[in-house]
This record gives sequence, structure tokens and C-alpha cells, in this order.
Amino acid sequence: MTAARPRGRRGQGALLRDDILAAATRLLDLGGEHRVTLRAVAREAGITAPSIYPHFPDPPSVLKAAADAGRAELAALLTASATRSADPRRRLHDACHAYLDFATTRPGCYRVMSDHPDETTPGAPTTGHLAALIAECAATGRSTSTDPEADAVALWLGLHGIAHQRAAHRLFPWPADLVPDLVTALSGTTRAAAPNR
Repeated sequence: MTAARPRGRRGQGALLRDDILAAATRLLDLGGEHRVTLRAVAREAGITAPSIYPHFPDPPSVLKAAADAGRAELAALLTASATRSADPRRRLHDACHAYLDFATTRPGCYRVMSDHPDETTPGAPTTGHLAALIAECAATGRSTSTDPEADAVALWLGLHGIAHQRAAHRLFPWPADLVPDLVTALSGTTRAAAPNR
């Protein structure tokens, strides 16, 4: 629990909203969606529960905001991961590992993103990043993909399945080449640039 915070000054409501969202995200990652009650979020943020209402009317609105913030964070991670190599195949593999790392290190946030999807673009921002990388691989002769958008959706679904099953079955001895093999198969790329992880 965070200590009680000093009273905010007028015009700093956005800071309080950010603090509320950060508190909700911490609760999500510590124990899941069921821990995100307005009272628990208020306690974690060091405020009173009524202070939340001008920013979020109910727990579902907090969860939706957490999902949106998670998507923005994931988009930044995918973008950063895809700049580490000149080889587009390697960048694709790095982006896929960044996706899975996010799911592992931010389990509550990842779960709420799945439970509260972007209604206009399911899989956003991941599918857009993956499609661009697959298209780049195809344009440079490193992928046989003829439909990068469809292949990106298939790859996202595969990654989501791995993330979900790893969380559900932590003791299972997952094959070491599972992720590189999945990425290679679903993106139509060659295995040569797959990272050893």
C-alpha cells in the first residue's frame, strides 16, 4: 500500500488519474483482475475511494483504461525490439519474444488486455507490427508470405496461445525451439536468423 498522498493542487487531475491507473496496474500484476476494486485501488494509490469517481466511475472503466495503457506499453516494446538488428527476420523474432516477455512479466495486464480487447482492432497493436515486419521480410526475399496481414493474425494467435499456455502450465517442459519454429512456420521466413533463446 502506498502512503496517503498530499492533497493535489487544482489542475492536476491528470496526475491523480495516472496514479490511480498505476495502482490498478500494480494490483493486476500482483493478483489479477479480481483484486481491482475501487477500494483496493484507492488504498494502493493512497487516496480515498471517492477520489476515484471523477476519473473512473466503476471497476470496468479502470480495467479498460489499464488494458489501453497496456496496449500502448506493448506497442512501445514491440517498436523498440524491432530496431535491434538489420535483418528483418531477426527483428520479427525479437518482436515475438518481446510480446511473450511482456505476457510473462506483466501477467495481470496481459490478461486484462485479452479480456478487454480493442473492439475495432483485435490483437492491436501486435498484429500491425507483425504485419509490417512480415511484409519487410517478404519484400527482401526472406519470407514466402503473400498476405502479411493474415499471416500476422495467425502469428499473433500462435503467440497468444503460447503465452496463455505457459501461464496455465508453468511446469510443463516447453520445447526450446517452440517459439522460433512457430514464428518461422507462420511468417514463412527461413530459420537462419532465428535467435537462440
